[in-house]
Amino acid sequence: MDKEQKKRITSNITFLKERLGYLDPILERLVDKNVITVEQKDRVEKVNPPTPHRKFNEFIQLLLNSHDPNSFNIFIEVLEDERFFNIVEKLQKDISTRTTSRAKSSYARESAISSVSVQQQRPPTSQSTAQPRRQQQTFNRAKTQLNTTSGPFEYDFEEQVVMSPMGDYGASGGVYDSYCTSPNIPERTGSASYADKVTSAIGSMFAEFSGKLTNDLLDGFDRRRHEERLDLEIRMEKKIDDAIENKLDEKIKTFQTGWEKEKTEMIERSELALNQLQDTIENMRAQSDAYMELKAKYDQLQQTHSQMRDKENERWQRLTAVNKENSGLKNEAEVLRTELMLVRERVDELEADNRALKDNEIQDQHRINQLLAEKEDIILELERAERDKIDLKNRVDTMAREIEKLMYQQNERAMKDDRAYQEALKKQNERLDELYKVVQALTERERQSKSLFIGGNSLSKTQRQSAQINRQNR
Repeated sequence: MDKEQKKRITSNITFLKERLGYLDPILERLVDKNVITVEQKDRVEKVNPPTPHRKFNEFIQLLLNSHDPNSFNIFIEVLEDERFFNIVEKLQKDISTRTTSRAKSSYARESAISSVSVQQQRPPTSQSTAQPRRQQQTFNRAKTQLNTTSGPFEYDFEEQVVMSPMGDYGASGGVYDSYCTSPNIPERTGSASYADKVTSAIGSMFAEFSGKLTNDLLDGFDRRRHEERLDLEIRMEKKIDDAIENKLDEKIKTFQTGWEKEKTEMIERSELALNQLQDTIENMRAQSDAYMELKAKYDQLQQTHSQMRDKENERWQRLTAVNKENSGLKNEAEVLRTELMLVRERVDELEADNRALKDNEIQDQHRINQLLAEKEDIILELERAERDKIDLKNRVDTMAREIEKLMYQQNERAMKDDRAYQEALKKQNERLDELYKVVQALTERERQSKSLFIGGNSLSKTQRQSAQINRQNR
């Protein structure tokens, strides 16, 4: 629903409230068309207090807050189905369109009435002037009645009739000497058809007027029924108020009688209470004196109790200090006990290590003997390797000289492009690679032999020294 449609509803809210007294069929139709939900319908019916104007206000709020864009059109359709035509016309009426439509309809009605009046004012030559004047008056009254009806009502004639001014009267006294001139005016034989059209137009006019009249009467009945319902509600409320006032008066009277009785009883009770209060005051004075004596004794006992509590606290502090010392000593004893256990375990481990060292010493001595034998074998191999090295050096020198010669020959043959020479050069390079590998192997072996010494390797030397130290210790 857009703003214009909401404005139409809010501007005609009093008109709607006067005519929509019974909302149940409208609510059911709107629920069927999914404009409002069943919960919203129940909320309208359960308004407190359940008066018609409260229900109507709740219904209008739900209708204006509806999310359906076609809610206004559906509401119009429901009103038409429920035969609230006057409300539909009021809601659908627009100012600008209404003025233009009324101007057009009034112009069409005036043209139709004028054409009909001209056709009926064409009398025969033997009639007097009184008859057309009387006919003019009757059609003027019809024209005013047509203009008073609301809504567009256009008349469509087959031929256009043009009015001409009334001619001069002749010497005969009151007879038309000239008629209305127009090329499309029919003859006297066509006057009956125009009369039928006029009667049908008047009949439709009266039908429309009677429909409007019935609608107005129904609106009046609805308004009167609504007013009577409001009056009935007001009278019922007044009766309810009067009944409530009567009940309140009765309750007030009963309350006053009961209050008088209770007041006398309360006065008697208060007097008894005053007497009892005096007695209690005297008892309280005697009890207060006894209380002061007991309080003095209690203060003395409290002082002695505080002194005894201080002494108890001092004794407790000393006892806690001694307990702390004992717990500390216990903890130290536990620590020493654990340390002693660890020391014993360490001694056992050392004894086991000593036995293992003795066993290792015997094994090392056996290993030393083996290594000495191996050393002698290695010395012999070194001497043999030294001789091989010297021989290899000599061979390398001779081969180097041969290589120089070959290189010189290669340089000489380099100028010549000989395939046999290239093959020989390739073989020579392969031999040189083999020689280079042999030299590398010899150098690597010489490097390993340098790590050995005559007294044996470093491992055997450290083992031998440790064995000598053990002998000295023994």
